[in-house]
Amino acid sequence: MPELPEVETTVRQLRQYYLHKRIVKVEAKPVKIFRQISPEEFARWLENRKILAIERYGKFFYWDAEGIFPVFHLGMSGIFIRQKTQSKYPQHLHVAFYFEDGSELYFQDARKFGKIYLLHRKPQFEELGPDPLKENFTLNRFRQLLNSKSINIKTFLMDQKVIAGIGNIYASEILFQAGIHPLRKARSLSAAETKKLHRSILAILNAAVERFGTTYSAYRTVEGTSGTNQDFLKVYHRDGAPCFTCGKPIRKTMINNRSTFYCGYCQR
Repeated sequence: MPELPEVETTVRQLRQYYLHKRIVKVEAKPVKIFRQISPEEFARWLENRKILAIERYGKFFYWDAEGIFPVFHLGMSGIFIRQKTQSKYPQHLHVAFYFEDGSELYFQDARKFGKIYLLHRKPQFEELGPDPLKENFTLNRFRQLLNSKSINIKTFLMDQKVIAGIGNIYASEILFQAGIHPLRKARSLSAAETKKLHRSILAILNAAVERFGTTYSAYRTVEGTSGTNQDFLKVYHRDGAPCFTCGKPIRKTMINNRSTFYCGYCQR
């Protein structure tokens, strides 16, 4: 599933290619990704509107199309891709956007777990926790969140109502860098561990953004290329391989039905 770094990469490239461009036509198929609006209504509301802003919060992002706000969630396999290298319509195409300057943009989603909404006011995402790459994710706020939860730290990091944007890949990587066992209780962390974990969240996510995200299976950038962060993963999908720090085998366990990877020696 695309997590914060993959969505941030998508947003940055959409801004690069489509910001301030006018949509002249939208073609949308009747698939379940449309929520609370029909594909026909979605197309009608967006046609002949200019994209004034593209913003992200957690795993969601939205456009300001002159006061109309389409909101997107990529689900498990959703991607936006430019026309540039496409000689024919891409597989699993659900929405096509055509712009005044002749450029095009496709949304495709093989598994159809993505979500598309259309709002008439700017989304607030009040049901989500702080976004780690926004100003409101301070160390003090993070400490307060930790102290309010008795769940294990892996579940804590992945709860979108607590912190918006972290998924399975980055939760394992963050905990490894911080040296914290994934089954530790959130409120059990010391002040030093809390500071180190906060720092690890920022470091891991920012590094992944700079590498255009992690490509497993479907994820591609808007330009159609793979991210490179998968080449730098320390524990995720490395069960049985030697830890880069201590040399002992990386372990795998299930936490809330999600695969979790860690080093039993380096993480306490």
